[in-house]
Amino acid sequence: RRGAMDDDDDEPEHRDENEFVSDDAMMSNLNAIDIYRSYLTIFAGTATGILGATGLGGLALFLASYLFISLGILGKMGLDSQGYVKEKVPYFLFGNIGRYGLSFVLFWTLSYALVYIY
Repeated sequence: RRGAMDDDDDEPEHRDENEFVSDDAMMSNLNAIDIYRSYLTIFAGTATGILGATGLGGLALFLASYLFISLGILGKMGLDSQGYVKEKVPYFLFGNIGRYGLSFVLFWTLSYALVYIY
């Protein structure tokens, strides 16, 4: 397998006898998924704050919304995550949960403070 630092990034990577994968296409897919997850997590955090969830209720809403977002993206990919991003389904569903959790908490607390405190 070729790494990201190879000079010849336009050549597709050979996966098996009948399938080729482009590293550029994989990176484009990962960037698109990151954008979707970021915006939807921010929206879910804002909605959680507006709903007035606190404590473990907010955490449960984060986990449920993140799983819902990931399942929606996975469904759009036809349940074949490895064909798009080289990640197995369990890692695709829960692999970067902490990264998006920070955005969720930021917008959750901001919207909660704006609606219920100020």
